[in-house]
This record gives sequence, C-alpha cells and structure tokens, in this order.
Amino acid sequence: MSATPDDPDSADATGGQEPAASTARPAAGASADVEMLDAYADDGSPLGAVSRAEVHERGLWHHVFHVLVVADRYGEPTAILQRRSPTKAAFPGLLDLSAAGHLAAGESPADGVREMHEELGTETDFDDLIPLGQFEICDDDPAAEGQNREIAFTYLARDDRPLADYHPDPIELSGLAEVSLDALIDLFEPHDGGDGLDGAEGAIERSATGREHSLDGETRETIIRRQDLVPDVGGYWPAILRAARSHC
Repeated sequence: MSATPDDPDSADATGGQEPAASTARPAAGASADVEMLDAYADDGSPLGAVSRAEVHERGLWHHVFHVLVVADRYGEPTAILQRRSPTKAAFPGLLDLSAAGHLAAGESPADGVREMHEELGTETDFDDLIPLGQFEICDDDPAAEGQNREIAFTYLARDDRPLADYHPDPIELSGLAEVSLDALIDLFEPHDGGDGLDGAEGAIERSATGREHSLDGETRETIIRRQDLVPDVGGYWPAILRAARSHC
C-alpha cells in the first residue's frame, strides 16, 4: 500500500460504490503474462487497459483494493496489520494495511477480496465488508514502481480470529501485527510543541504496544511507531483509521 490521499476530508465522495467495469481489451501484441490495469487520465476519463509497468511509468490513475481488518480483543477494537516482506521493492519490512492489491483491467472492488485470501489465507465474502471510502493516493517511489496515482477502494473487515490462525503469504509478508485501533490513531494526533513524529522541535514521539506473529510461529510483544508504518503524506492513515473506528 502507498498511503497519501489528496484530500481525506472529501475522499469518501463515492460512499464505496463500485466503478463500472471496463470493457477495454489489452493492446494488440500484449502478452498474456503482462498485468493489465484500467487506466484513467487526470480528468477521470478512461484510457483503456494499460500495462502495469506503463501505468507507473506515465503516472496514470488506476484502481486498487485496500482492507483493514479489525478484531475484538477483550472488548477493544484492534487493528490487524501486515508486515511487508523485506524483499518487497516498495516499503520493505514496514507495517501496512491488512491486505492490498491492484485491480486488474475489467475488475471491480468485489474482485479485490482475493487479496485477503492470497495475503492472509482467509476466505471473506465481499458483502461482509464495510466501505470506508474511495481515496485518491499519490506517492511516487523511484525505488519501486515509479509514479503512483491510485484510486483506492478501502474497506473494513471484522475478524476476531487470533493472529496464529492466519496463513500469511511468505512471499508478500513476513508476519502480522495487532495493535489497539485507538493507540494507532493516537500516533497521528497532534503533539504539544508540534508533531514530533515529523521532527518538530520540542515535540514528543509516541508509540503503541502491540503483538506480532512471525512466519516462524512465534508471537511476541512489539513497539510500533509511525516510522514503522508505510509512510503517510496526505492523511490517508488517520482518515481510514478514524473511519474504521466509527464502525467499532
């Protein structure tokens, strides 16, 4: 996940509605192994199916699916985060939303639930997800895919299973972590003397205590700070965390 919405206060304009599926076909000569995405211009007009590599090379808008799983732990809403594999090109080793992925050309957000199965090893019905909104995300990462312009369809999933009952994909993830949703939100709250997490002078850095389950089957206490999360530039993290909290 790359988390930086342009305007989190107005990002929920669609109310989580599904976009119309594209009828565009891959460009002539495109290999069946090439991942094709529905691409859009800055004004929202469809550009048809474009390869994922070209989408990021040209900075074209495209659709992604994001989901935050929240569990009940002794009456406290608790966020389930994935630890990205250290071999990932983008944000290796950082904590991210529970599951995320690109929507292929012609797909709708309902098809995105496969990411939960592929990354977390869970079976989820799309109708059980709670829409948190549609967000425009802009974060370029030259070390990964390049220019990133995502339209993220973001959902909340309720699942109380323990961390050990997930089956993470070892290629995508190195483990899962859980942390109080309120404590996670607090990481993004303003601090006296400025936002110390962004380096303001005299400010206080906050942390949250959670639990992490690694692929080796070990569960241990972990300390989570903002720098341990996939970077937030435009307020996407607090926007979706607060939206999720309103349902918990």
